[in-house]
Amino acid sequence: MRDARLAFGACLLAAVLSSCREKPGPPPDAGSARASSLRPLTSSLPPGHPPVDAAPPPGAAASDAASIAGTITVAPNLQSRAAGGVLYVIARSAADHRILAVRREDNVTFPFKFRISRRDAMIAGTAFAGPLDVTARLSKSGDAAAAKGDIEGTARGLRVGAEDAKVTLDTVHE
Repeated sequence: MRDARLAFGACLLAAVLSSCREKPGPPPDAGSARASSLRPLTSSLPPGHPPVDAAPPPGAAASDAASIAGTITVAPNLQSRAAGGVLYVIARSAADHRILAVRREDNVTFPFKFRISRRDAMIAGTAFAGPLDVTARLSKSGDAAAAKGDIEGTARGLRVGAEDAKVTLDTVHE
């Protein structure tokens, strides 16, 4: 008797589930509720919201491009350590040492010309305002965290807009 009930329950469940499945048919027309739920998310942005993947609005380009540029060199006594690895360029607030922006550069040769800006921000919307300290670290492991054997150098108190910053890798992490 129990087996009969289980079989009946299984058949009933199968019937209910099969009636709930979506039936194949023609694709929904553009005005249907299902079609509107398949529209890209960007079509549901609030009025006046800028496109998600568009260029910055006019007037914002100048502030987005605010940067610090310059050259990274290696101290003569550390030239032999400068082959290979990953170069990290890090901009920190000179006032409180918060990291504002980071760039990762692979396969670099020295001297290396760099540019770091708010486009490299760790958190979108972070102000890229100075004075800033720019640190360059050549990581042998490729890891962003400083480790034994990495070489590093810092230029301090740079103003945003500087084009001639000079950073020398002159310190070895022990």
